[in-house]
Amino acid sequence: MSRLNHGVIAIPVAMNTQFSTTPLPYLRRFAGFFALILPICLALAQSTPVAPPVVYTSTDFRANVAAGPIVNLKQLASESPGPVGSAGGETHFNRFPKLLPPMQDTGETAPQLPATPLASLPETPESSFRGFIGLTHLDQRLYAGGGNQFSTEPPDQGLAVGNGFVLEGVNAAINVYDTNGIVQLPRPISLDELFGLPPAINRTTGEFGVFAGDVSCLFDPETQRWFVMAWAQLNTRNGTPLRQSRLYLAVSQTDDPRAAYATYTFNTTGANAPDGNGPRIPDFPHFAVDRYGLFVNWQEFKINPDGSFDGYIGAAILAVSKTALINNGGGRPPRRLELFRIPFSDTGFAFRVWPAYIPPGQTPVLSNGGTEYFASSNVSGNSGRHIAIWALTNTSSLDTPSPNLQLSRTAVSTQEYVFPNFGVPQKNGFHPLGASLGEPVERLDAGIDTISSAEYVNGNLWATLSSAMRDDNGNNIEVVEYFAFTPQITNGNLTASLFTQGVIGRSGLFLMYPAIAINTDGNGAIEFSVSGRNNFPSSGFVSLTGTTVSSINIARAGNLPEDGFTGYPEFGGNGIARWGDYSAAAVDNVDNALWMATEFIPDLNRTAFANWATYVTRFQP
Repeated sequence: MSRLNHGVIAIPVAMNTQFSTTPLPYLRRFAGFFALILPICLALAQSTPVAPPVVYTSTDFRANVAAGPIVNLKQLASESPGPVGSAGGETHFNRFPKLLPPMQDTGETAPQLPATPLASLPETPESSFRGFIGLTHLDQRLYAGGGNQFSTEPPDQGLAVGNGFVLEGVNAAINVYDTNGIVQLPRPISLDELFGLPPAINRTTGEFGVFAGDVSCLFDPETQRWFVMAWAQLNTRNGTPLRQSRLYLAVSQTDDPRAAYATYTFNTTGANAPDGNGPRIPDFPHFAVDRYGLFVNWQEFKINPDGSFDGYIGAAILAVSKTALINNGGGRPPRRLELFRIPFSDTGFAFRVWPAYIPPGQTPVLSNGGTEYFASSNVSGNSGRHIAIWALTNTSSLDTPSPNLQLSRTAVSTQEYVFPNFGVPQKNGFHPLGASLGEPVERLDAGIDTISSAEYVNGNLWATLSSAMRDDNGNNIEVVEYFAFTPQITNGNLTASLFTQGVIGRSGLFLMYPAIAINTDGNGAIEFSVSGRNNFPSSGFVSLTGTTVSSINIARAGNLPEDGFTGYPEFGGNGIARWGDYSAAAVDNVDNALWMATEFIPDLNRTAFANWATYVTRFQP
């Protein structure tokens, strides 16, 4: 399926839709890398309605949440998980497919990447950033949960920073470090342990438990609490998949990420949902908080009778009282929850509606009864030229017996973004798993041109996504596009204007899965994975000062090619290994430093099935 298009253009657009509720370790900068920046600071006309608002009614979701056990990470990590055998298969049957929305093939090509001079090598070593290797596949598979885990790719990235700690979540495991990268727990913790669930697979008996994944993490400086989220499809003890799904949330009971967490389980099956689409999963959940609530977006796909996934239904946004999550102290579920289900429809904006992170020092939006912003791209065709801005207002009503939230959407015209529908090359090298199978080095999954991070700071909503362009040799490469919008709500009407936008790219390089973090001083960074025919998968970023973007920094160069099981035909692959599916970035509440984490390939001990690792970068603007 192709989603490549041509021409970078900006056309004013007028689109507005209303949704409302009723109360129911060496670091250096490489020569030859640079940031191609198209900082198009355009003041486009604010969007205005073109049709009467479409009104949706939310669902009172309180009957679908239950409180779980209180767990203590220090205690869990100090306890022996018991003997581990080798029973059971290595990979899980239903966490392999890449789930995409329906898209129309318009059969066009990517825009041309303009020529720009290369950045020069600095005279002195770069000292403003440093980092450490985070979780690896070896950690996740063999050490978290005592080895009662599956091999998983890609290493979905979660990251939270605060109070001198770094909490990292990757796939089915988490760990805690100090800001020097020193591990704070005796071993990594599996998500199943964190949520008080049976292990994904008992390697002694071969019995299946719960395989939680798609982790995301957040530290809330206002409440001094840590949050971790993941989801799972349920199955029988012998591994038969069920037409049931769950979302899991852990909330720390103190400001220490190593201590006790209250846990909650949300039944997301939706078998009797009004849309009539039956049981579904909550794929790709990501969340943010404002003063009053915690807001989750997930993507709903049908669960077929045989337990497989197929058929995109639409996006969902869940609003939960943050006060209830924290003050209940565990043991009691929150009782103020509202769920919006948004059909994909022909607009194409209802997919990965990313909630905006609010950095330390930034007061949440208190106007209109409290407001949380979201951003999404249009993925109905091969390319898009508009970004949707969403606003969930009256969030303070989550602290009342009858929440009454309003969800609205507007769209702003932007530069074009393009679906990178190709495998990303990587440098040839030692790949023992592939070589043992007689397979060449894999290509990497480029992802999709959906919003991959969002942040609200200093009155602007920033967002990033992956895109495709043609380099000076006419070859498709993957680039990063970024946008900033200024949203406003006047008399209940949401409008937004484009503040700035740009493209980050380099001929011959592929920049994948960006994530943005900006502090209240206006200094930021955009993180991404870097690969190319002459480059092993690496960790890179650009700094951002106001609207000015730096050259590309390589935070940690890769040493080997990706050699994981997902791309090899012998494991059901097609020569393209899973990569991403997302990076993560956050701001430190102690010193305003920027923290980022993404996937790369080091030369370290590995398992037989995968060699991925993550790199955690600290950048002090």
